[in-house]
Amino acid sequence: MIPGAVVRRELSPAPAVTQASNRIIAAITDPWDHPRTMVSVSLMCEWGAAHGIPAATLLGGSGIDERSLTDPEVLVEARQEMAVIRNLVSTTAGRPGVGIELGSLYHLTAYGYLGYLLTAAATARDTVEHGLHFALLTFAFTTMTARIDADGRYVLTFEAEDVPEDIRWFVVERDVAAVVQVHREIFPGADRVPLREIRLEAGRPGSTSVYSDYFGVPIEFGCGRSEVVLDAGYLDEVPPMANTLTAQLLVAQCERIRAERLHHTGVAAQVRAHLLDRTSLDLTLEEVAMQLHYAPRTLRRHLEHEGTTFRELLEEVRRGVAESLLRERSVPRHEIARRLGYQDWSSVVRARRRWKRA
Repeated sequence: MIPGAVVRRELSPAPAVTQASNRIIAAITDPWDHPRTMVSVSLMCEWGAAHGIPAATLLGGSGIDERSLTDPEVLVEARQEMAVIRNLVSTTAGRPGVGIELGSLYHLTAYGYLGYLLTAAATARDTVEHGLHFALLTFAFTTMTARIDADGRYVLTFEAEDVPEDIRWFVVERDVAAVVQVHREIFPGADRVPLREIRLEAGRPGSTSVYSDYFGVPIEFGCGRSEVVLDAGYLDEVPPMANTLTAQLLVAQCERIRAERLHHTGVAAQVRAHLLDRTSLDLTLEEVAMQLHYAPRTLRRHLEHEGTTFRELLEEVRRGVAESLLRERSVPRHEIARRLGYQDWSSVVRARRRWKRA
């Protein structure tokens, strides 16, 4: 998702890799509908608090417990984060530039292993490829494509046609600003990022100061698509903290996390979301298959293809629901057992022991 940046200097003639016009460098291929850490939601709540918006207001209807905002182990679904975004957009009355303000808060450290991988990459070209390949480790809702255009510039395009229209402009603004922020942190220092132009699909807002103040380059509104334009010579640049061995270790970690989150997309995501909506988890694969309009054998085959099983998903959801309910001291034990699909509390105790061993 997140491209590299380039140190400003007199560039030598572009190497062959940058001479072909409209040459695709890399593109996001994974869906945005995947679980992500609580970091993004926490950043929005922190921004809201600084602007007089209570966290409870932003979290309303998202199903996210305010107490979990500081829990690094908690994952939220993409549509839960979308609910928070929708509340933020509504509360700020769609004020232009809010997405830019939020995007500037997404520092490299927000992306965990991926953020460190981008700083350790051997070249800026590697940061582009790693960033887009490991998009599941980010909070982006836009689909990004990196290319060299006909004028020999690096262009990153943001597409969000499959994002709900009422929050689309915010999502694009936030992702564009977050990309620029990462550029500047990979190559820190004034004027070291050769940002040339920002193009946004949204029409020109009443006030453009937040845009010009943040980007510091010409901004064109009402374009056919949203794009960030930089010099193409960045491909040969070496991040100041590049370390090949460390990068190799971080790639392995990012691959592991990406594989885990891919299991939370597709049919597996449908099953997980369906289970989370049930009032009781006393369900069989056959029952869920019928409710989702699959033949049991077809559902089982889809889940196997995605590297999981119905039993694994059911256990995962039960564990998450249990952790949430056990924080609520007012919920009686028999109700927790019923919600998890167990006959009695002793079954819950045995399940918790099993989860701990796992």
